[in-house]
Amino acid sequence: MAYDIATSKKGSNSIWLAQRHGVKQMTAWLFRRKIQESMKSSEKYPLEKTVHVDEFEIDTPKKGEQGRSQSKSKIRIVLAVEIRGNKPGRAYAKVIEDYSCKSLTPIFETHIKSDANIVTDKWSGYKPLKNNFPQLTQELSDSGANFKVLHFQIRNFKNWQRGVHSYCAKEYINQYIQEYFLRFNRLNFRETILEKLLIKMCLEKPMTYKSIKSVAT
Repeated sequence: MAYDIATSKKGSNSIWLAQRHGVKQMTAWLFRRKIQESMKSSEKYPLEKTVHVDEFEIDTPKKGEQGRSQSKSKIRIVLAVEIRGNKPGRAYAKVIEDYSCKSLTPIFETHIKSDANIVTDKWSGYKPLKNNFPQLTQELSDSGANFKVLHFQIRNFKNWQRGVHSYCAKEYINQYIQEYFLRFNRLNFRETILEKLLIKMCLEKPMTYKSIKSVAT
């Protein structure tokens, strides 16, 4: 299962894993969560140079809830991507409760160097971050036209999540993010991804269903 999840370009859902490995779907689901927990970032290699940041939502759009709506049913995520010419470098994402500066700050502090050339849209929630990230500039998004690489990655993540997994409860979405971006950031190092993942899994403490629920949010 670890091999299938780590090396597949799209990943593997628990139904397919259960059929492939001859176990119950709940068993595959539980072990998949353990693998995903080992896929979390070490947070040792923050993004640098040019970094674009934006937020997006996962849910079916509803009338009157376009843009940064306050709908409780939507899952909100902030994404940061290194820009290397017209291609993406590494990337990280986090679930956020709302679009306030307080909610947006953690991804900056955890995953972006303070001297990086950060570019965001004109949303007011980013403005206070200039105090600690002096190279941060804000530009009009123009419906994503000025952040093409970033928005392409947003579409890729959404298509992966919906296409492979169909649905993900909010309390587990961070683990799916960990899985997706571990593979994304090691796209050019696939030959060692499984080895490093297995080592991390061996170093993790044994996890029960209860403990998996506790780290999910």
